[in-house]
Amino acid sequence: MRKSRVLLAGVAVAAAGAATSAFTASNTVPQSTAGYAAATVSGATVEDIEYVVNSSDRSLLDRITFQVTEDITGMNAYLTLRTGVAPGTVVGSPITCTVGTRASTTSPITCLTPSQPIAGFNSVALTVAQ
Repeated sequence: MRKSRVLLAGVAVAAAGAATSAFTASNTVPQSTAGYAAATVSGATVEDIEYVVNSSDRSLLDRITFQVTEDITGMNAYLTLRTGVAPGTVVGSPITCTVGTRASTTSPITCLTPSQPIAGFNSVALTVAQ
């Protein structure tokens, strides 16, 4: 019994090593544009952020719009609200945003946040991906 356990453990370690090298050898990461809070991950540059409050209740947020300098036509955008010290705690679920038609120098992103209390978050994370 003891020899079979050692042999099986050796086979499992060898198989894991072979599987790991096979996965890393075939890993390809496509080029993308992404950013998180104030830390830049790649070439995404947000030129302007506009927080649009509710017209009848100024303590609520209706939407956040971003102007991105890169052409992100055909990409998807997601907004995550967070509270607390970075990285913070996620507030609710990620919000699917709308990527608008590129103007002369920027691509607009609109993230609807109806009835979101402004006091309920203190940072945003915008993810743009294919």
